Amino acid sequence: MADRKSERRRTPKNRQTLWRRILLRPSYWVALASILVYWDEKALHGEFVYDDDGSIRANPVVNGKAPWTDAFRRDFWGTPMTNIQSHKSFRPITTLSFKLNWILFPPANQDKNLVPGADRTVGTYSFHVANVLLHGMVSGLVTEAAAFVFHAKRTEDLIAQITTGFLFGLHPVHSEAVSNVTSRGELFMSLFFLLSFLSFASQIHSLTVNQTAPRGFISFLAIYIIPWLCMTLSLFSKEQGGATLISLVVYDFLRNHFSVVDLFRSILRRKSQAVAFVRRTVVLAVETLLVCGWRYWLNGETKPDFVFDQNPAGFAPDRFTRAFSVTWVYCLYIWDALYPRYLTVDWSGKSIPLITDLNDPRAALVIVLWCFAFLCLISTIFGLPSRSEAVRYYRTSTLISFVAFLFCPFLLSSNILVVVGLMKADRVIYLPLMGFCLMEAQLVRYACSLPSSSRRGSKQIGMQVFHLEKICHAAILIQMLLFCRKVHERNHAWANGTTLWTAAYNVNPRSHHTIYNCGYNLSLQGRYEEAERVLHEIGHPDVDGPTTTFVYVMVLQNLGRCKEALPLIDRAMDVLAEQKRKGGVRYTDESIQRAKSNLLVATGFCTSDLGERANYMLKAVETDPLNDYAVQSATALNEFMKKMTDKQALAHILKENR
Repeated sequence: MADRKSERRRTPKNRQTLWRRILLRPSYWVALASILVYWDEKALHGEFVYDDDGSIRANPVVNGKAPWTDAFRRDFWGTPMTNIQSHKSFRPITTLSFKLNWILFPPANQDKNLVPGADRTVGTYSFHVANVLLHGMVSGLVTEAAAFVFHAKRTEDLIAQITTGFLFGLHPVHSEAVSNVTSRGELFMSLFFLLSFLSFASQIHSLTVNQTAPRGFISFLAIYIIPWLCMTLSLFSKEQGGATLISLVVYDFLRNHFSVVDLFRSILRRKSQAVAFVRRTVVLAVETLLVCGWRYWLNGETKPDFVFDQNPAGFAPDRFTRAFSVTWVYCLYIWDALYPRYLTVDWSGKSIPLITDLNDPRAALVIVLWCFAFLCLISTIFGLPSRSEAVRYYRTSTLISFVAFLFCPFLLSSNILVVVGLMKADRVIYLPLMGFCLMEAQLVRYACSLPSSSRRGSKQIGMQVFHLEKICHAAILIQMLLFCRKVHERNHAWANGTTLWTAAYNVNPRSHHTIYNCGYNLSLQGRYEEAERVLHEIGHPDVDGPTTTFVYVMVLQNLGRCKEALPLIDRAMDVLAEQKRKGGVRYTDESIQRAKSNLLVATGFCTSDLGERANYMLKAVETDPLNDYAVQSATALNEFMKKMTDKQALAHILKENR
């Protein structure tokens, strides 16, 4: 009886200890800060913008026009994977999360999908909240993962771990992945990647610290089964998740082996640690090949149809241009990580000039990056001459940060293995940025470790180093405050299409895609003069095609400049005829009929005679009966003419009565 009473007395204290441990865990505070920095009512109630119409509103799996099981047969945009027009982006986990949002909090304006002028803010709140919460979870897990990189259990290691978490969670480059609902795939991919790593590293860590190989059923699950399951979920959230187990192998090697040469020597001597590493690598490699092979099989016999303007660097025919231009994009990503001022949603087309010869000054920076990568490779293969414990620690941590957490997660977006359908996008470095944050935290750790190592020196040197540490801490704090300010700016930019594309145009006015979307959104707001100035450069059908011309001529029509619009419409009709003769995936009958129908509507609006205008509207509906814009325009004109007829009849009756 006395024992039971003593247990009851200890229970509240034990609970306090548990809560204290939870509250003292830095990952919880990092997660909270990462959520709060994006928690803005205007942004959370923001519109569906950019690709949200395609991935959510028009996706039959999400909006209920197809059963939820079709998520495993359709791509991310709702097109069957076997269809030649499929984008081949198979992300059922992300699609089903959108479906869950739609079921629990359905948009109130489901019947107004894709109609110009429809309210795009109703029902978006839950979608944005889910993204923000996922970002908080990922940031917390990044902080937990950093503890396995800075594993010496010193005060400076804790500071480096916390620095990594806050840098990642508050970095403005993540605004696209968090504020853009469609980019949820990046968040899920990163979440499962980190869960895989934490499961694996928790067992491998015992090998590093205690020099004992992990054994037992729990270790088997944590090393082979859970990472495999998480890797599969990561891959089916976003394609970049396919490199998850590669990162684990790289971490395992760099943490427990000094170099490739040392590993081979250990294998030849049949050391148990080296043999166990080879066994783990073989199993994880087989698991990766099985899942990635299955994923490749799901693509079917067709390939995604990308065009040159989506990724000019990756599709450049000249090898020199391709190699230097693609690497220059890597340099721009590094610059965004260091100085995230010029962030935008689109970098397609002529946004980033290609490097065509060595006279280009940017080529020197590309070569510097290659030299750094080469030195990392040499160090990995042969190690370093110095066997100092401190040098080995910094070398290992740097290589893990660069190779395991930066290069490997970025591998499938790098244009090295496959050419991707984008030139540059902030969202694709969501997870790879963790590697950069780890390397910056490494510098912070070094500054923090200097005072303790210099205490044996003169008092003057010790004070100088102490001040250096304080300056370093102050610089990191200022950096995070500036990050928060930039996140707020980017978060608001994503709140609606007009602010998003206006901000994009201010940063990158070279992209035709940005020009089109900026002009289009300005026109929806009735800001026709601004829209005309933006679209004038690409309004001709020979520059950017009939679709852009349609938007431009509607702007001209609203400005009363139909004389300028009609010749453009005639030329756009000729371009459509040329595209129809070419055919192919890009020029399908459906897309050509839609463009022709829109141009007929534009012609009708530029016609003063109501009878002739009605004929154009009728032709537009007959050309594409599924064109909601043509149907609505024809219906509105019919109602207007009916009212006019009724008014004329009433006036005639009143005149006769007089």
